[in-house]
Amino acid sequence: MTQLLLWLRLLLLLLLPIATAKVDNTPDDKTTTAKSSSLFTRYDRNAYDIAAGNHFNSTIADDEKLTYGNLDKDAIIKRRQRKTNNDNSSSHQHVDDDSNNKCTTYLAPSSIPNSGLGMYTTIPYAKGDTFLLPEIGIMLQDKDAHYPQGSNKLLAQYPWGPGILTGGHREVTTGAVMVPGLGMLANSHLGLANFRHSDTWRMQIDEDGTDSLSLEGLQSSTTLKDVGRGSSSYHSRVLFHADKNIQRGEELFVNYGDEWFTARESWIGVIPSAKNYEEADRLIAELFSEDDGGHDVVDPQAYEVLLKDAAEKDKRLRAAFPDNVEDVPVAKDIGTARFSARSSIQSVEWIEENGVCIDNLVSGASTIAQAGRGAFATRTINKGAVITTTPLITLEREQLQLWEEVDGTDVGVQNKIKKEDKVLEMVGHQLLLNYCYGHVNSSLILFPYSPTVNFINHGSKEKANAEIVWSSYPYHKGEWLNLSLKEMKELQKTGLMFDIVATKDIGLGEEVLLYYGKDWEDSWNEHIEDWTTAENEQDGMMQKNVSDTLGVHLNQRSNSDSIILTVTEQKNQPYPPYLETVCRFKPPAEKCQDENNDYCTIRWSLSMNEMHDNLCDVISRSSIDGNDWYFARMNITNSTSNETTQYHVEFLPRYAIRLINRKYTKDQYSRGVFREVIGLPEGLFPDHWIDLKEEDDNYIYQD
Repeated sequence: MTQLLLWLRLLLLLLLPIATAKVDNTPDDKTTTAKSSSLFTRYDRNAYDIAAGNHFNSTIADDEKLTYGNLDKDAIIKRRQRKTNNDNSSSHQHVDDDSNNKCTTYLAPSSIPNSGLGMYTTIPYAKGDTFLLPEIGIMLQDKDAHYPQGSNKLLAQYPWGPGILTGGHREVTTGAVMVPGLGMLANSHLGLANFRHSDTWRMQIDEDGTDSLSLEGLQSSTTLKDVGRGSSSYHSRVLFHADKNIQRGEELFVNYGDEWFTARESWIGVIPSAKNYEEADRLIAELFSEDDGGHDVVDPQAYEVLLKDAAEKDKRLRAAFPDNVEDVPVAKDIGTARFSARSSIQSVEWIEENGVCIDNLVSGASTIAQAGRGAFATRTINKGAVITTTPLITLEREQLQLWEEVDGTDVGVQNKIKKEDKVLEMVGHQLLLNYCYGHVNSSLILFPYSPTVNFINHGSKEKANAEIVWSSYPYHKGEWLNLSLKEMKELQKTGLMFDIVATKDIGLGEEVLLYYGKDWEDSWNEHIEDWTTAENEQDGMMQKNVSDTLGVHLNQRSNSDSIILTVTEQKNQPYPPYLETVCRFKPPAEKCQDENNDYCTIRWSLSMNEMHDNLCDVISRSSIDGNDWYFARMNITNSTSNETTQYHVEFLPRYAIRLINRKYTKDQYSRGVFREVIGLPEGLFPDHWIDLKEEDDNYIYQD
C-alpha cells in the first residue's frame, strides 16, 4: 500500500501540466530480473529474491495483516515473495527443498449445477495477487471466415476476445483466443467472479511475457533461417489477478461477460448478472422486519409480491432470488450470489478427497533450443505418479483449416474446392493444431486445457520423462471411447480426460517432456528439409521475426531510446514497415466543443479499455520538467453513427502510445510454418476414429 501511495504521488506530479488528465497507477520502472543457468519453478522464493535483489525484511505492515487475514508472519512473507516472483517473471531459478510444497490448485466438481468440473484453491489470495500459473494464449485468426459453420461446435464456447492479449485485437481482422487454465477450466459466476485477466495496456510487453518467446530467442530466432518460427504462440504469459480477496477452499471463477450468457439463454437458462445479485440483496434486506422477540422475519406474502414484481421487471433479476421463502434468511446473511452456489467454499480436506492436483507444472524458458517456453515440475514427482490431469475439447481437424480465394478451375486437386462462385485453396492450419493431440489419420483431434499442459515440449524417446494415458479420475467418461466418430463430433460438452504420468523420477525444477510420436517427428524432419531461406523470402507473407523483438525493445519504458518518433522524424529514421503506432484514447461522448471544419482538438484522458487503441500519427513531442508529452492525430469512427472524426489530441504521456505489429505480420500468420497434431502413444487412440488417408501431403476424407 505504501509503495502504491508513493507511486500515485509521483504520477500526480508528472500529470500536473494536464488539469483534466486521470492518474495511471501503473509502475513505469522495469523490474530487474535474475540471471542464472539453473531451472525455474514458482517456489524459488529465497533464491529468486537474492538473485533479483529483492531482499524482504521480516516486518509485517498493518495493511498486510489486514490483507492476508489470519496468516502467520512466515506465511505472509511467503505470500509477499510469491507475488514478487510472479511480478518479476524470472525464468531461470532453482531450489532443492520442496518438503512443505503442498498443492495449491485443484480440479474438482464445480459448485455450479450442471457445470462439470471447476478449479479450487487451497491457499488464500489477496485482491491484486497474481494467479500462480501464467498461461499461454493461442490466437485463432478469422475463425468464422475460414469455418463459418463453427458456431454450433464445442470449440465456439471457449475463446476469449482478442483483447486478452497485448495488442491482440490488432493482430488480425477478427481474432479469438484460447487461454487454457483459468481461461477455460474455471467456470464463470457473474456474482462471484474472483479472478480477471490482467489489463494488457497497463503492463509492459516485456514484463507481462507477451511476445516473450522473441525475447528469449534473440540469439537464434531473429531471421527467416529459424525453422521453428511461427510454430508456437508468442503470447506465452497471459496473467490473471485476484479481483477480490479469495478464501482458502474457494472455487475460482472468471467473468465470461453478460453477453456470453444471454446469447446461450435458450439452452443454459436465465443467468443473473452481478448487478442483478446486488439489487436482489438490497431488496431482500428491505423486506425484513423485527417481530415481537426482536428477530428479523420476512412476510411470505410480501416475498411473493417481491418475486412477482422482480419477474415483471427483469427475468434475470427474478432468477437471483431464492425460490422458497424459507431460504431467504440464509440468502440475506451470505448474499444471493453465494446462496446460488453455496458449495463454492469447501474445506481443504474435501478438495483433496474429491479433486486432483493441477499445479505440478509451471512454465519457464525451455532447455530445448528454439522451443520457446516449456513446462517444469514445481515439486518432486516419482516415477508412475500423475503429474497432472486435463479435460479435453474434441474438435474436427477441418475447423482449423485456413482458406484463401484463388484463380483457377482445377477444383479437387491441390487442396482446392469450389464454394458458391469462388475457388478456395487450403493454405494452412490455425496455430491451435500444434497444441492438439490425436492420430495423423483421424479427422478428430483433442485439445487439453488444464494449466500449463500446453507448454510441455517434445523429447526423444530417450529424453521424454512423461507419457499420456486415459485418466483414472472418476469424472473421465471412458465409455465415450466406444462412441462412433459421428457421435463424438456431435457432442456439445467435454468428458474425456488425460492423465500425464511420470515415466521417470522427475526432480523439482526439471523440464517435463513428452514423446510426440514417430509421425510428428517425421513431419518435423520433413519440414526442416523443405525449409530454405531463398524459397521463403520469395513469399511476401514471410516477414522477419525481428518485428517482435524490435517492437518489444522500443516499447520498454526504461529504455533511453523509447521515445516515439514523430512523422517528420520518421522520414529520416523510418520504423520497419511491419510496425504501426497506436494511441490509447477514448473520444468524448458529446460533440467536440473545439471542433472546426476539419478536426477536433482535445486534451488526452485515460482509458483502460483496449478497444480504445486507435491508429495514430505522432505530430510533435515536447519535454516538460524532464517528461515527454506528445501531440497526436487520429481518425476515429463512431460505431453508432458510422461518422469519422479526426482528433488532434494534446498531452499524451509516453505510456499511452505503443508500437505494435501490423495485421498478419507476426510469424504465426506466415506461410509454410510448421503445423502438425501431436501424436498419442500407440494403441491409445481408438481405431474406429481413424477415417483419413494421406495422399500428396493433403488429407482426403475416405468414403
